[in-house]
Amino acid sequence: MSDIKNDDELMLDHEYDGIKELDNPLPGWWLATFYISIVFAVVYFIYYEFAGGPTLDQELSAKLTTIETVQQKVVETMGTKSEVNYLALLDNKQALEQGKAEFLTKCIPCHGAQGQGIIGPNLTDEYWIHGDGKMSSILKTINEGVVEKGMPPWKGVIAPELMEKVAAYVFSIRGSNPPGAKPPQGEKVTE
Repeated sequence: MSDIKNDDELMLDHEYDGIKELDNPLPGWWLATFYISIVFAVVYFIYYEFAGGPTLDQELSAKLTTIETVQQKVVETMGTKSEVNYLALLDNKQALEQGKAEFLTKCIPCHGAQGQGIIGPNLTDEYWIHGDGKMSSILKTINEGVVEKGMPPWKGVIAPELMEKVAAYVFSIRGSNPPGAKPPQGEKVTE
């Protein structure tokens, strides 16, 4: 520890209100942390102020650009498929099962387990509030949501491939007429 053996040698000549001041050195780990933080602060200041380090606005802009690029790729991927390609998912039982599983995970609170409608609209009838009942419009509604009606956008939460499978499942349950279905809302859609 220290070479000082006597507490009297630690005493300074200061005394305030009956309190005597001791001259204890700071612990080595504390001093090392303090000096490292000073060196870090100097390097940090030089990097960001003089060496051209990115500002917070530049970092935010770069991250937003990355996000927009990913979103654009998702939109392009979804835009390249036609209605015929989406309808091909209806013949894929595995895709429908995956879509149903995701539907049961995310959509039950508003649309019910069978799509009969609870808070959200009935998805099993021929009436549609948003879109024309085609799979592409169902996919668009899932993707973008209808915030003013309480449906959140699922873009970025559900993977694009899985979102297509959910849309296929929703399309496949049309006409199933489950018990306790919500009355029709919106415009009647005929194909």
